[in-house]
Amino acid sequence: MDILIIGLNHKSAEICDRETVSKKLLTVELRHDFANKLLDLKNEDGRSLIKEVAILTTCNRSEFIMGLSSWAQGKGGHIIKNYIAKYFFSETEKENIFYMRLNEDAVRHLFSVASSLDSMIIGEPQILGQLKEAYNEACEFKTSGQFLNKLFHRAFNCAKSVRTETKIASSPVSVSYAAVELSRKIFNGLDEKKVLLLGAGEMGKLTVKHFIKYGVRNIYIANRTKKNALKFIEESFGTAEKDCLNVIDFSEYYKFLPQSDIVLCSTGSEDYVLKYADIIPVIKIRKQKPLFLIDISMPRNIDPEINKISNVYLFDIDDIGKMIEDNIEIRRQEAAAANELVESSVKEFMNWKESLNAVPVIISLRNKVKDILEIELYKYIGDKKEKDLIINSLTNKILHEPTMLIKRASANPEGVSSIETIKALFNLESTDLSDTDKDIENENPGKYIKLIK
Repeated sequence: MDILIIGLNHKSAEICDRETVSKKLLTVELRHDFANKLLDLKNEDGRSLIKEVAILTTCNRSEFIMGLSSWAQGKGGHIIKNYIAKYFFSETEKENIFYMRLNEDAVRHLFSVASSLDSMIIGEPQILGQLKEAYNEACEFKTSGQFLNKLFHRAFNCAKSVRTETKIASSPVSVSYAAVELSRKIFNGLDEKKVLLLGAGEMGKLTVKHFIKYGVRNIYIANRTKKNALKFIEESFGTAEKDCLNVIDFSEYYKFLPQSDIVLCSTGSEDYVLKYADIIPVIKIRKQKPLFLIDISMPRNIDPEINKISNVYLFDIDDIGKMIEDNIEIRRQEAAAANELVESSVKEFMNWKESLNAVPVIISLRNKVKDILEIELYKYIGDKKEKDLIINSLTNKILHEPTMLIKRASANPEGVSSIETIKALFNLESTDLSDTDKDIENENPGKYIKLIK
């Protein structure tokens, strides 16, 4: 079975085009409906082109991962690509924004996606969860079979190896996460620390969520409009998170400065909210305990002169941005090692896939020998149980060497001629894995997979 991936992402398509596709795949029902449309797609002979399908859709990509029927070889992929493009766009030139990956290239692409090597931000963890959701949906829809099951599980294992054996995800590459990581380094942990948030914006929300995740249980939020601060908490945080949050009047935030270990400033003010003179008495009250100030406002809301005060650590958006750039470079370097792990996983999967070519031949050969033995032994042995035992024993002994030869040949691209020779020698019919036995796909694939181990 050929593996085909057709999709578009942040590299191949503009955001408006990605949005057009994602809108038609927005719900589980829409994805299920389109999966069935793909499975119903037929060639000019009326045969279905696609046997298995899973749909992955995120903010940056939409991909259709498919296992093809044996008669979809050749131009089948282009028929499918053309159909997908026309489904989402009326303009024929839009077909060019979709990429197409076949077999080894498809496997490599999926493993790279799972390992976050194809993401906008290398090493981001969300894509693996999204891929697992896509696979779970395919299982629920019953549109995933033997090949996609194996493919996805190998992709998950590959991603796990990349995560554990490289440092590709060890360095923060978002402003919110980087701010929290800096805090952890300064204080050697965040348990018992208190945070003061000035302003209630999106960046502040993400940073607060990271603080809570790493153990902060006392966070004070001051916004110029208290009503907006309360709305911010209600709409942005879960029940457990809300227990860590306290809204205070903006006019009184200075009273909380001495007891705050970390101050995160994210307001829309055009002037400095915190000035040099404000912090001098605070650090005295704190008895020189470290105070970490994070200014992610633009324009800046914290006076940069504050950085000259002992035991005060001030980072603005550029400081954090520089750290992120350094971390992105680290991730790029780690990507080289990650790619080696991906290549190893691709080779392993492709060896497994190629070995499946041996299954129909081995089954046909065994059936041929068994039929001959059945006819010959019928003359001499009447007891069916005894006869079956003898037939199985003789079949295994006679076919041991030929079976080993077929296995080795199937794992080698140049071994096709050897398999064809065996088929001609024993006058075996040309069979396809999908036609050999429905157990291979549905009920009991392990029954036949053990033949090639």
